[in-house]
Amino acid sequence: MKAIRIHKFGSTEEVLQFEEVPVPQPGAHELLIKVEAASLNRADLGLRSGNYRIAPEDLPIIPGREFAGTVTKLGDGVTEFKIGQRVVAYTGMGGYAEYACAKVPDVRSIPGGVDAATAAAVPTVFLTAWFGLLEEGKLKAGEWLLVQAGSSGVGTAAIQIGKHAGAKVIATTSGAEKGRRLRELGADEVIDYTQDEWDTEVMRVTGDRDVDVVLEMVGGDVYQKSLQVLAAGGRLVSIGGAFGKIPDTPPALTEGRKATRFSITNYLKSKPEDFKQLDQILGWVEKKKFQVVIDKRFPLEETRAAQWYLQGREHFGKIILTMG
Repeated sequence: MKAIRIHKFGSTEEVLQFEEVPVPQPGAHELLIKVEAASLNRADLGLRSGNYRIAPEDLPIIPGREFAGTVTKLGDGVTEFKIGQRVVAYTGMGGYAEYACAKVPDVRSIPGGVDAATAAAVPTVFLTAWFGLLEEGKLKAGEWLLVQAGSSGVGTAAIQIGKHAGAKVIATTSGAEKGRRLRELGADEVIDYTQDEWDTEVMRVTGDRDVDVVLEMVGGDVYQKSLQVLAAGGRLVSIGGAFGKIPDTPPALTEGRKATRFSITNYLKSKPEDFKQLDQILGWVEKKKFQVVIDKRFPLEETRAAQWYLQGREHFGKIILTMG
């Protein structure tokens, strides 16, 4: 089969090798899935550079934390799925390939009205936004939510989940066209950070009240200013500094404000049963309650170009690899 492998870590997409490798075989309580689509995530860039959970002695590896396709073989003891069933898997690695194995707890069935590319784009961003906002951020109806980088994959999911929770949503982005599309997704207010001082605009929009929850994924100066726009009792949830540093230990704040770091990987390790929330989210996607935004699709052999595109800040929504 064809796959993308990393033999040595590096800062550029040149370390991604398009190769012929053996089809993996499922072990006990595993499935072999014929991959139709895999989703790119910023964690893939950290994995490529050696900054994400993998040691050099574990190389070579196939990246790709989430993918969707059809079950083609069952390992011993698998009774929950059948050959020919359409599934989405959230494994952490292995998805940049024509076939991949997944453990039963990391797999969910795809509803009939959802295609493979859409399903592959859901787990990381929607589960991050869902649990980051509702569990970690304790977002409530009527509160003000600020979504930084609203046009990212997590951002587009967070806007919709914020509105689902009954919040008033402000999103930041760049450019009028992205702003228009974020309003279509449900954002009540959009701030173009290339035209305005976004922190000043947040004050104006909220009537100098500030916001109750910030979902922050940029880092650096954006992280620091996000702390400053928290209302008393406000919560900042950081899911990683894509473009700047964030403190290893969140700062102590006044008036009941709180800053935390959130990782969906760590969250699901501690509460694996919550992965089943994906079923409800996929059901809402099928019913058009939630929209999964896919920007571009690249064939597997163009993974280097796909990751290069991901590294920029021009995409709107998710980037997908397709097989065959």
